[in-house]
Amino acid sequence: MDSSLALLIGGTAVFAGGVGYLVARRDVDGRRAGLTAVGAAGGVAASFLLMLHLATVALPATVGLVALLAGLVAYLAFRRDLGRRRAALAAAGAGAFVAASFLFVVYLAVIAFVVAVGVYLLARDRLRISQAVILTGTTLGGLLAASALVFWVSLSYVM
Repeated sequence: MDSSLALLIGGTAVFAGGVGYLVARRDVDGRRAGLTAVGAAGGVAASFLLMLHLATVALPATVGLVALLAGLVAYLAFRRDLGRRRAALAAAGAGAFVAASFLFVVYLAVIAFVVAVGVYLLARDRLRISQAVILTGTTLGGLLAASALVFWVSLSYVM
């Protein structure tokens, strides 16, 4: 793992912890919100480390893990607002979309997904649910497009 990827993973974990703290702070005291933040950051970091380790063994297994984790996170994020059935459908779509994107922009797809879910969790109490879902999809699409551009530019300089 190179230093750029380590910085991206660390930044993503810090972002997830910050979102976890802000979302939990609405419902619980500061101490529990801090524990939620540490759990979110640790979960994101552990997930990336598991993906990195699994990628050395088999890429299809890594893609499957990405689909599973993205679907699980999407289900947990959407369940409160959309209900079980619609959250399961949205989670299945999100898992498939992130896994397919992972084939093109590798770990940047997972980072874009974490940021998009964070945007949803922060926006769902300030906007209507439909607007928050649209904002999340737009964020994910924009970040994936930016990731593809970054990959294209980096490959242009390598070749």
